[in-house]
Amino acid sequence: MHGNVTELKLSDNLIKEVFKESFQGLNNLMKIDLNRNHYSKAEEEAHDLCKKGMVIEDGAFANLTKLRELLADENHLCKIPVGMPLSLTSLSLRYNNILSVCRQNFSELTQLKELYMDGNCYYGNPCEKAFLADNGAFSDLTILTVLSLAFNNLTRVPSKLPSSLRKLYLSSNKIKTIYQDDFNELSNIEVLDLSGNCPRCYNAPYPCEPCTGDSAIQIHPLAFQHLKNLQNLNLSSTSLISLPASWFYNTTQLKVLHLEFNYLIKEIASGEFLLQLPYLEVLDLSFNYARKSYPRYINISDKFSNLVSLQQLHLRGYVFKELKSKHLRPLINLTKLHVLNLGVNFIKQIDLSVFQLFANLTTISLSDNRISPILESSNNSIIRGESVQNHVIQSRSTDTDLEPSVNSMVPAEGKDSSSVYNSIFPLIKPQCSMYGKSLDLSLNSIFFIDQQQFKGFHDIACLNLSSNGIGQALNGTEFIFLPNLKYLDLSFNKLDLAYQYAFYELPRLEVLDLSYNVHYFIVSGITHRLGFTENLPYLKVLNLSYNEIFTLTEPNLTSSSLKELVFRGNRLDILWKNGDNRYINIFKRLCNLTHLDISYNRLHKIPTNAFRGLPQSLIELYLTNNELKYFEWTALQQFQNLTLLDLSSNALSFVTDNLANCTASLQRLVLRQNKISQLADGFFNKASSLLHLDLSYNELPSINQSIPQYDNLIYLELLDLKGNPFECTCATVDFKNWINHYVNISIPRLATDVICATPGDQKGKSIISLDIYACTLDKVAAICFCLSFFIILTIMTTAITKHLFYWDAWYIYYFCTAKLKGYKSLGMTKALYDAYVAYDTQDATVTDWVINELRFHLEESEDKQVLLCLEERDWEPGKAVIDNLAQSIHHSRKTIFVLTERYVKNGNFKTAFYIALQRLMDENTDVIVFILLEPVLQHSQYLRLRRRICKSSVLDWPKNPHAESLFWQNLKSVVLTENYKRYNALYTDSIK
Repeated sequence: MHGNVTELKLSDNLIKEVFKESFQGLNNLMKIDLNRNHYSKAEEEAHDLCKKGMVIEDGAFANLTKLRELLADENHLCKIPVGMPLSLTSLSLRYNNILSVCRQNFSELTQLKELYMDGNCYYGNPCEKAFLADNGAFSDLTILTVLSLAFNNLTRVPSKLPSSLRKLYLSSNKIKTIYQDDFNELSNIEVLDLSGNCPRCYNAPYPCEPCTGDSAIQIHPLAFQHLKNLQNLNLSSTSLISLPASWFYNTTQLKVLHLEFNYLIKEIASGEFLLQLPYLEVLDLSFNYARKSYPRYINISDKFSNLVSLQQLHLRGYVFKELKSKHLRPLINLTKLHVLNLGVNFIKQIDLSVFQLFANLTTISLSDNRISPILESSNNSIIRGESVQNHVIQSRSTDTDLEPSVNSMVPAEGKDSSSVYNSIFPLIKPQCSMYGKSLDLSLNSIFFIDQQQFKGFHDIACLNLSSNGIGQALNGTEFIFLPNLKYLDLSFNKLDLAYQYAFYELPRLEVLDLSYNVHYFIVSGITHRLGFTENLPYLKVLNLSYNEIFTLTEPNLTSSSLKELVFRGNRLDILWKNGDNRYINIFKRLCNLTHLDISYNRLHKIPTNAFRGLPQSLIELYLTNNELKYFEWTALQQFQNLTLLDLSSNALSFVTDNLANCTASLQRLVLRQNKISQLADGFFNKASSLLHLDLSYNELPSINQSIPQYDNLIYLELLDLKGNPFECTCATVDFKNWINHYVNISIPRLATDVICATPGDQKGKSIISLDIYACTLDKVAAICFCLSFFIILTIMTTAITKHLFYWDAWYIYYFCTAKLKGYKSLGMTKALYDAYVAYDTQDATVTDWVINELRFHLEESEDKQVLLCLEERDWEPGKAVIDNLAQSIHHSRKTIFVLTERYVKNGNFKTAFYIALQRLMDENTDVIVFILLEPVLQHSQYLRLRRRICKSSVLDWPKNPHAESLFWQNLKSVVLTENYKRYNALYTDSIK
């Protein structure tokens, strides 16, 4: 390995031990990633936790004096490595089996700034005793800024923490009490996470152990008095029922406060603590509902009006029935408030006009409620007959963002920890919220859209109405009060697109999501109109995915503005079925379309006419997860700007070299998960524009025949080959040398996933582990064997031939001599054939064309018939090839040469051409006729001269099928008349 390497990634391997010599010579290393190196089988068999995973020898990293970052997560380490370099600034030892730390572990790491030791003892990694941090274990880390000890069963805050700390994560431990002096020396703390200590376990979707009697964490009234720089405090799921205002006396810089999953209904109503938070920007009080309670209204304290800096307020999971303007009155004057989240509250009735009172709201989330389409006056009515028990929040499939997992519990590499109780997904899809003010009404019961519901929302740009069971036929009036709407999500409904003028009232709409509206599309015999696209002059993105569309009222989509069409999960296999051309141009009128996704359409083949019906403006084309066994690569020639083609998860078995002629702009080709077992010869040379090529999970045994020579220019940047059953024989050496030569080509997981399938002794080994020296010896042995075998065979053959066939050999010799010396012209007075056809008999395609096309149109035509001489039909068996060839040319009036690029390089063509040319010299008879099936001999002086003197004797096979009849007529005419009669008079006169 090169000594200049600065970063080494060895994660997800099976490294069992790390020795002092492991990094010898790599003195410039600055980062090492050893995450997730352990044997899964060893985990099952070993009872001792310390025998499950990696062993790091003392001093293994000592010589790496420039090392700054070391990642060793999920390795079942039982102790902190000894002898780490003094230069280390970041150390991650998460999800191991380290159950104790002492001062000696870190005494030399004086430059350490970040230390992550989460998950060394928790329900996913059980241990017999709690994690133990000795008194002053971290005190020598004088410049430490980040310390994460989440999920470790700690029973108290570690003592003598360094005053330099800015971020401290102690979530999901077993800390029951926070004492007055626990944070006295931590005046620089900006982020403090105490969530999950004494958790609220009611309906928890993960193993949860509450404190005795479901009691709350006990925090001293003055525990936070020295945290003057605290900006982010997380007290989620600590079973709090009250919030003493004294906690916040000195936290004047607090901007983010997480209080989810507690029992703070009364505090929300009283709000005394809010008076101490003038600079608070984000407040999350979600899921503080009282058990067995389903109140009619939400009760928000008037003191919320003091949060003058508040920007985001999250009140999910309060659980109440009705919302009116008076209930949110304390929030109306908060001019900086731009996000209001009231999701998962089971709200039944709501006055949407209340949100018009908020001047600066940009995001309103009302998802996961029970809002219905009709607002009835029910000020004095009481909803009866409902059991409170039925409204207690249960774990829901839509709440996946609240369920802790190994990936969400602790931070990603190099990032801060975040509590598992906080949402990790954006409130509104960024693609939607980027357009402006957003309203989310998804997952409600709005089965009918009443235009009056949105009266006053003229400034809404993003509207989400997905998963509401809407089943009406839109007639162009439903969204009349939303003239500025640009993004509309109507996915997961039951829309009936029966009217041409649906969405007519939304002239500025740019993105429309109609995916998963399959209800009416699967019914045949009713109206299915997509012509509404003509009424949307600014529409850029249309999603019609997973609607099982198999018939339409109009045969095509029309839009001059649409850029991206997602048509996944429909039935193009039916729309484009053989013999039915009604929908063959379904996308033709989308003249500016650049991205087309027709994946999951059950296509077995794509008709050629269907490609012609695609807009030529395409840049990206997705055809994944169909059933394609063959792909017409040449059909891509019309897409001059195509840069990405995704054909993954099909049934392709061969990649042709015609790809080079498809489009010069193609940069990324994805062929993942097909059945490709062979690439065309020189594929990489001919596909020189490719930057990314994904051939992973196919059936390639080798790609030796496709790799370019070293002196050929290649632009490839990424080549994905993992998951193929490579044959690791000596034939693979060329490929390995090619990898070593093109070091700039990235091959992901080359050492771990590009592995051998055969032979047996190499199975499971990396393809780069092949011993080249052993293969060199094999070549020498093979050469010696072949040479000795040839010598022995020659001697034996000579001796046997002389003994048994002496006179026969003598006769053949003199016969051939006589043939050579006695050659003379075989000029004939009468021709037996009208024309002899010379063509490449080794090319099955050309042979088929000659037999079934040329012979049929000349010999079996209804008018003048032409008698042809064909090699496979008319040659005399047993006669020498040269004799048959000469006889065929001399017994025919004309000689027709069927030229292809391969045939003009063939020796048979040259021989036949010289014999035909000899007739011109001997008999003064021009008998040559050329048919060019491919553009060949473009620079040939003879062919250029012949075109000028006798143009009709050089015929090009027409590209237009309608011109074929004229071609056959011209060919028959030139065969049945003499060439000299067709000479250009200008040239013949000048010669005379």
